[in-house]
Amino acid sequence: MNAAKFVVSLDFELFWGVSDCQSIAGYGRNVLGEWQAIPRLLALFRQHGLRVTWATVGMLMCRDHAHWRAVRPAILPGYLRQDMSPYNKDELVRSNPKLFFGRPLVEQILATEGQEVATHTYSHFLCGEAGATPAQLGADLACARAVAAELGVRYRSVVMPRNQIVREFLPALHEAGIRVYRGNADHWLYRNGDGVAGGLAGRLARFADACLPLSGACKAAPRPSAGMLELPASLFMYPWSPSQRAVLALRLLRIKRCMSAAAKSGGVFHLWWHPHNFGINLEQNLALLEELLRHFRHLADRYGMQSRCMGDFAAAAPATSGTEHHDATRWREQ
Repeated sequence: MNAAKFVVSLDFELFWGVSDCQSIAGYGRNVLGEWQAIPRLLALFRQHGLRVTWATVGMLMCRDHAHWRAVRPAILPGYLRQDMSPYNKDELVRSNPKLFFGRPLVEQILATEGQEVATHTYSHFLCGEAGATPAQLGADLACARAVAAELGVRYRSVVMPRNQIVREFLPALHEAGIRVYRGNADHWLYRNGDGVAGGLAGRLARFADACLPLSGACKAAPRPSAGMLELPASLFMYPWSPSQRAVLALRLLRIKRCMSAAAKSGGVFHLWWHPHNFGINLEQNLALLEELLRHFRHLADRYGMQSRCMGDFAAAAPATSGTEHHDATRWREQ
């Protein structure tokens, strides 16, 4: 039996990921808190020997507002709703640099053993938004590669914003050198990414699935897709909240049971969240995570479960004759 794998991927966005749906007054504190949360997360990952994928919005790698203004794709996103485009938020970005630019945080990630910087596209590109095209995504990814190259990073894995996996956009990922992408669980609750079937009832079912096994054991079986490897997500790690204390134990038990099932069967369990989820209530969130990482260490000792980042699966992607010079993600073997 192959050794089981524990995968953690983080959607690292700063305010780029929520600028279309949150206000700075309402959510800015969560994003600002990432400057304290990320060094603490890195220390915890280092302590437990965890390899982690940080899927990073390229725009946050820009040095400042002027640099961001200078790095633009050949084709801008053609969203029909122009308020969805970050290129139309110039004053908001200029006035709040610490909410939008985090190159020093990326440098800390790169300096930490076992961490992979993957792409979350350059502009938090939304493939499911009306007016988006594969050509626009290709131009966006070219910018992502260019700004990452300044830090010595070349991508081989991606997490699509809002988990929007649109089949006709996948060739653009492959052409950009991507070999692994985070997919969605093959279950009606998750199949469409952020779009939940059933509206409010579907969202309530997702919330319940974080506590009870409505969608099963949540194994993330890697599968070939469009010349790449799709590595589905298993579960989202909901952050600590004082209003949801009653379900905390159930959520932890749900994740642990799925991790254990993967460990015993030689499968893959893939956990994900956003660093801004830890931007407030940091101590409580770190305590929850540490409990899960102690469980991983138990599974590693008992069943040989291994920590892997997404880029570690690139060797299992379908053989291609693509441009291999784009393929080497910056990560270090442990």
